[in-house]
Amino acid sequence: MNIPSIQSELIIAERDILARVALGGPIKEVLRDIILLVEKPAEGELLASVLLMSEDGRSLHEGAAPSLAPEYNAAIDGIPVGHGIGSCGTAALSGEAVMVADIDTDPLWADFRELAAAHGLKACWSMPIKAADGRILGTFANYYREPREPTERDIEVIGMVTRTTAIAIERYNHEMARDRAEQQRLLLLRELNHRVKNVFALTNSLLMMSARSVSTAEELSAVVRGRLTALSKAHELAQPDLSLIDSGGADISLHRVLADILAPYTQGPTGNRVSIEGGDDIPVSPDHLTAIALILHELATNAAKYGALGPVDGRVSVSCRRADTIEIRWSERGGPEVGEPSKSGFGSTLVRRSVQGLRGEMANKWNPEGLDVVIKLPIDALARVSI
Repeated sequence: MNIPSIQSELIIAERDILARVALGGPIKEVLRDIILLVEKPAEGELLASVLLMSEDGRSLHEGAAPSLAPEYNAAIDGIPVGHGIGSCGTAALSGEAVMVADIDTDPLWADFRELAAAHGLKACWSMPIKAADGRILGTFANYYREPREPTERDIEVIGMVTRTTAIAIERYNHEMARDRAEQQRLLLLRELNHRVKNVFALTNSLLMMSARSVSTAEELSAVVRGRLTALSKAHELAQPDLSLIDSGGADISLHRVLADILAPYTQGPTGNRVSIEGGDDIPVSPDHLTAIALILHELATNAAKYGALGPVDGRVSVSCRRADTIEIRWSERGGPEVGEPSKSGFGSTLVRRSVQGLRGEMANKWNPEGLDVVIKLPIDALARVSI
């Protein structure tokens, strides 16, 4: 076959593969169909495989290999990226083509030679699949049942397939990123809506509490302004960027976080309504400040809306202890009679997820006299994350 006819054949093959990529669908189905298109002209001599790079760039996972034995695919699923990890692990590490003509003698296959022999595989040529920015997306491999060196045409075909496969994988990655961004956007909208509702509820609660403790409009104005300023400070503390800026990157005292979060609710007509009891003042790193501030902010918000910080004579006490675990106890007394809710609201869900994000546990006890919350965190849960 002359060179022009080879090029025409490649153009037709590339067109067919791009047409399949354009149809879209689940990535494994797209990759399977690409491989079947590539294998068809070889009439069973070629067994192709696509492995996909893990998100952390440390391992390769099955993308599609419809003609290889399922047992073989399962055995190499999750192989590490590294030199000497067959053709594909080595190609993914080096970013260069690795053409092993004889698996029985090549040192790159020392740890996988028996596996390949059990499935009658004698040669494996692997090409890294690269994104437009050069990142390794995976590998495209050609297996043969006899030792075999690649020809110039083989190399051209492999190059074409890896380019078109990269398009398919990048398209899928973009779609997944878009879906994740949309999910994150919806979550943020829900949280924003939740926060805005809380602001109105808290403002109403603060006005009612303040009105009970003053006798003139001027006093009411001063008290409300002070409490709204404190509430704003507590709100800022629960925001990632603002809290990191305010802390200057240094650890911040848990007692200070508590004081800032609870400041809007501290004073009532009958005196101090919030007590931070003795115990350990635990440092909180900027890495975890947002989570712990959000947890405490939500507990205070719920107490003001539904619990002990609503009535005039309600009280909240908070204690912190550090032993085998970090234990934070939140107790409400003097509020309305409480009972376990039939379902969790968004705020409660947010608190529970934040606690779980710190690898901790939370228990709520709805006593007739008031709510008790116990949060237990691993001893290193609030420490700075090592990079």
